[in-house]
Amino acid sequence: MAKRPTPAPADGFASWSTQLRKGIIELMILSLVDQEQLYGYAIVRELKERGGLIAGEGTVYPVLRRLEADGLVSAAWSDEGPAGPRKYYRITQAGRTFRDRAWTEWETVAAALNDLGGKDRR
Repeated sequence: MAKRPTPAPADGFASWSTQLRKGIIELMILSLVDQEQLYGYAIVRELKERGGLIAGEGTVYPVLRRLEADGLVSAAWSDEGPAGPRKYYRITQAGRTFRDRAWTEWETVAAALNDLGGKDRR
């Protein structure tokens, strides 16, 4: 009988990386829909083009629904174009306030990491 290969030990990095990305997805989406009104799949594409930051639609659409429920984005359906109806998202004033606070927090955390020598580890 063939012996099964032993799985590689989990070092926890994949889980940590996933949690980090989940933590900043709202900030990234709010920044995108502040630049222009976008539909869901266009947001997925934009995030992938900017470094493969998001795995796909299964991540983005639940966040969009939560942002809409929280009043941070508004959404409207459009029938224009050959692809049929699409739901377009735009940031609200509450979303801009949240985004600005989130950016400030992100900058604070990034500065603290750099002060601890994070930039020297590259």
